[in-house]
Amino acid sequence: MSVFPNLSTIAQRRRKLGMTQNELATKAGLSQSLLTKIERGRVIPNYNIACNIFEILDENENSDEKRLSDIMQKNVIILDSADKAAKAIKLAKKHSLSQFPILEKNRLVGAITTDMLIGKRGSEAVRTFMKEPFPTLNSNTPINIAKNLLRQYPAIVVLHSGSVVGIVTAEDMI
Repeated sequence: MSVFPNLSTIAQRRRKLGMTQNELATKAGLSQSLLTKIERGRVIPNYNIACNIFEILDENENSDEKRLSDIMQKNVIILDSADKAAKAIKLAKKHSLSQFPILEKNRLVGAITTDMLIGKRGSEAVRTFMKEPFPTLNSNTPINIAKNLLRQYPAIVVLHSGSVVGIVTAEDMI
């Protein structure tokens, strides 16, 4: 599922904020000429550049709204894909957790929930039964954006500068 805005909205959103191309380009670490090409549809930016542009626009549009950083659980317990089910079971019981992001070589590769641990042998590596990763959002994302994702997923992994800094569940929204 994608919640990524359309690239064609960048110029309109920037103008609505009263921001010049130069201001947005500087904040995004881009040249003004590259931003011009992106806004005119002549260049399709890579994912990281696009995310950065939309994060800046979101921050400026929703400066008074609560952010994921305001409600996220900061002590995220992350498992490695090679970790055994026994470790996940032990951590779930000890910390009363119901979901875990899974990393492999410092990259988010999957997720498990406690219902997936039922009936597992302790010696199984979590990579053998993990599912796709939870969706990720930036820590500055307004919580309203996260609400819709939490209707479809048990958790959202919160990132800041590409690193996991938190996790948000439906319980955090209540």
